Amino acid sequence: MSLAAARQYFEPAPGVIYLDAGTYGLAARPSIEASLAALRRWQTGEAVYTEEWEPAGERARELFSQLIGASVEEIALVPAVSAGVSLIAASLPDGVEVLIPEEEFTSVSLPLHAAAHGRGVVIRQAPYRELANAIQPSTHLVALSLTRAQSGETADLGPIIAAAREHGARVLLDATHATPFVDVREHIAGIDFLVCHGYKHLLLPRGVGFLYVRRDRWDEVLPYMGNWRSSGHSYGGPFESAPDASRFDVSLAWHAWVGAVPALELIVAWQQDGTLAEVKGLSDRLARGLELPQPGASLVCAQVPNPEQSAAMLEQAGIRCAPRGDFIRLSPHVYNTEDEIDRAITIVNNALSVG
Repeated sequence: MSLAAARQYFEPAPGVIYLDAGTYGLAARPSIEASLAALRRWQTGEAVYTEEWEPAGERARELFSQLIGASVEEIALVPAVSAGVSLIAASLPDGVEVLIPEEEFTSVSLPLHAAAHGRGVVIRQAPYRELANAIQPSTHLVALSLTRAQSGETADLGPIIAAAREHGARVLLDATHATPFVDVREHIAGIDFLVCHGYKHLLLPRGVGFLYVRRDRWDEVLPYMGNWRSSGHSYGGPFESAPDASRFDVSLAWHAWVGAVPALELIVAWQQDGTLAEVKGLSDRLARGLELPQPGASLVCAQVPNPEQSAAMLEQAGIRCAPRGDFIRLSPHVYNTEDEIDRAITIVNNALSVG
């Protein structure tokens, strides 16, 4: 499918160049239709949740596994990045060392700091670009955003995974701003844990997220969020869990997952037919026009003296973007056009020269 065909699924507001998938991606029409149908069935009391809503989680699990090159048995369903990271943090042995980048996103860093506060886990920090060299024999876990939300930088996974293997460390990735534009399939065997919230670049409803736990790490993680979905029974004991990563599932917010499936089906198809590569081309075009380095993912981030002011100026000029840290962040997707990118380049350059 071409970008022109993919755009037919979306209805962005006229007069606005929406370059803010990094805050939330726009909903595809099939997602809205599926969500509304589910809500109407809820409204009337006719829905049979076990047949109409629960299966959406299993279909989403299957589709996300295809995106990252994992087996479906290695994917758990979670509502947010922090939920997945918290599960890993709660399962860390007392006193081990965890390496994180400086200025890491709090959904990754704060659960790990909580483990430091509660059980003596040692947090060590290093510059983002120097993580591979900072892994040492004492490192039990290295945790990082694969693509940084505030700057758009994308980590070089190869050296990080190699250093982790050399020293026996585990690798935990937040792939929220990387997936589906950074392909981890060639590295998946070297990634121990991966979390991803889907409401940004996967174009899913908020509350739909995924946790990959590599098969040989299942027994290292305790199912602290265990529930009837993850245990297979609804009442009483004994302690039991599913035989795969579904033991880490959280009970589903049904209607969000129903809306997620059509979008994931589109994303997987666009990954396979090259449409997502065309989106990456839009990001590269935007970066060239702003005289910025080619992005590793889809985020194009320009460092400016006053990001809030710059973003407000761009909003007034019809460009939706986001101020993050010291940057304004622009993030194209399938609903954008080359003409929009070229107009955005002119508007952004003019706004930044004034600012």
